[in-house]
Amino acid sequence: MLSSILGTRIRQRRRELGTTQAELAKKVGISPSYLNLIEWNKRRIAGPLLGKIAGALDISLSELDDVAERRLSITLGEIAHLPALSGLGAEEERINELIGRFPGWARGIAALARSEREATERAYILSDRLSNDPFLSENVHRMLSRIAAIRSVSEIINDYSDIPDDRREQFDRIIFEESRALSDVAEALAVYLDKAEEGEKVFTPVDEVEALFQSRANHFEEIEHESAALGKKIGGQGLGMRRQAAFDAASAELSDTIDEIIRNQPQITTAAGERRARAQLIEYAAAAILLPMDAFKAAATSMKYDIEALSAEFACDTDIVCQRLTALPNDDSTPAFGYFRANAAGTIIRMHRLERLPVPRYAVACPLWVLFRAQQSPDMLFRQRAIFPSGARFVFIAKAISQSKIEYGTPRHYVTDMVAVSEDDAFETVYAPDDDTRLEEVGPSCRLCPREQCRHRVTDPLTDN
Repeated sequence: MLSSILGTRIRQRRRELGTTQAELAKKVGISPSYLNLIEWNKRRIAGPLLGKIAGALDISLSELDDVAERRLSITLGEIAHLPALSGLGAEEERINELIGRFPGWARGIAALARSEREATERAYILSDRLSNDPFLSENVHRMLSRIAAIRSVSEIINDYSDIPDDRREQFDRIIFEESRALSDVAEALAVYLDKAEEGEKVFTPVDEVEALFQSRANHFEEIEHESAALGKKIGGQGLGMRRQAAFDAASAELSDTIDEIIRNQPQITTAAGERRARAQLIEYAAAAILLPMDAFKAAATSMKYDIEALSAEFACDTDIVCQRLTALPNDDSTPAFGYFRANAAGTIIRMHRLERLPVPRYAVACPLWVLFRAQQSPDMLFRQRAIFPSGARFVFIAKAISQSKIEYGTPRHYVTDMVAVSEDDAFETVYAPDDDTRLEEVGPSCRLCPREQCRHRVTDPLTDN
């Protein structure tokens, strides 16, 4: 157990009881100087010694090690790294003292920062959509085309008074038809902008499928249940053949279940969204067949979510393991994972979002993510400890693999799979960072990142406009 908050709480409790450091140190069998280091969070404390101190202070271990306060410490640490506070000299090393002495003020600061962060992230998301959404750009182009047609015909009618009646009727019909089409486009844009103001995110087939998976927390229990028995029928084959067999089984045996899921989901409203949802649900089912959830969860927990070890244990590709990590049931004892796949062009072609991890929907993501760096050294697994402008910290684990047939003279085409986990959850995994792990500043994208001095910036941030 780390002493990040314990020392401050021990010091505060000792003072409340009117006990000196020397008296408490004698009771628990340590020197006053060592107790002083503990109280000022300069030494770790755990096990029997922690129990002795708790007993001497007449306080329970749960009161000393408050999970809520540890999370509060993480939140305040994120606030200290906000770009807006970079020049104010916020004493990050004294955060735990603030929590221990003034817990109410600490919670108040965190609440204000949380409110500001949510508003900022919403502004960034809307900016990303308005700047890059293909639906919006396409309809604006259509609107301008209709306006240009109406203006051209109107200028002809205005400039030439001797137009024959039959031609004038044609021009009038063109104006009528173009005006009606313009009205339809304007109505579609009005609906779009109304949804944007309401925070509605379902506009395109991609959005529909993403909303479907988010509504189920990326876990479909009915598919998990039916896939468990199918996994036993495809064993004993090569890795590639097993994967294809799993896809074939999912397509044939789970088709009705998948269709039922799609029919019962209000998020899926278009034929394109339905096709995309079916393809991704078949992929989900194939992964469930290869890695049954009960066995996978037990192995993932015992192996501390080691992607490569799990891949070897189940004799499957790492991307399947990454996808199954995101499908783990959502409970307090299991870390929450996000998943991203990018091609060689740097385009994110698959994602499962993670709370508080800002990802641009349409613009190119930050090039500093290890997701893009991994392709420089294929087949090697990389870990990155990242901090975003909001102060949120994550651990990224990425690996680039070849998708083409490996033989002499054949070009290699790589894609990169990356798992994301919050820094707090990362301590439950083999990828937990320590104090020596470099903390890298990254962003969602240049347009949405306020770090103006970043040497990798290619466009101005939203805050400049």
